[in-house]
Amino acid sequence: MTSLQSRILVAAIGFPTVVFLIIQNNLLLQSLLAVATLLAVKEYIQMRPENITWFIWGWGVLYIISGMGSFYFLRQIDENGSAFALLLFVGVSINDTFSYFIGKAFGRNKLAKNISPNKTYEGLFGGLLGSIIIVDFFDVMIFDIILREKIFLILVLNIVGLFGDLLESYLKRIAKVKDSSSLLLGHGGMLDRLDSLLLTSLVTFFYVLIR
Repeated sequence: MTSLQSRILVAAIGFPTVVFLIIQNNLLLQSLLAVATLLAVKEYIQMRPENITWFIWGWGVLYIISGMGSFYFLRQIDENGSAFALLLFVGVSINDTFSYFIGKAFGRNKLAKNISPNKTYEGLFGGLLGSIIIVDFFDVMIFDIILREKIFLILVLNIVGLFGDLLESYLKRIAKVKDSSSLLLGHGGMLDRLDSLLLTSLVTFFYVLIR
């Protein structure tokens, strides 16, 4: 099975399952988030280079727990917060998909070659396109989003998500590993799948609290 085939297989099973659980918001969702958090933390701890102290590396554990906690509380706080949680998960997935395929097909100009050599400006534009499509879809089909929040969400999915991705790539560079693990076949490890969601959830959670 090729990397692309394994990515499609994992996405075809995992994506609708998580969407269903977010909508249902029951004990299974809480269990899934708890397991995903523990796996991501485990992978992160195992990545620690010997020349970096636990005091420094340990801040990443707090970051992972805070990001996943923010996503959980976004699902709980109110109706719009719940919709934001669903939009974040779907939006990050769509952004990643558009970035991957458009970057693969048209990518020529490196975005951050010293951190993540496969990232290109063309892929970034693809992610922006995917973000606009999914935010507009949610606005029309699920709940009304005012213009200010549409702009905010598009920026969060595309720019904040990119920084979350690059942060994890930088940590993997330090740890000298390609993926956080091989848990999810062509998708890498759990931390690889959560990298953008962690930071976008944190930023969106604080936005929802103060808006």
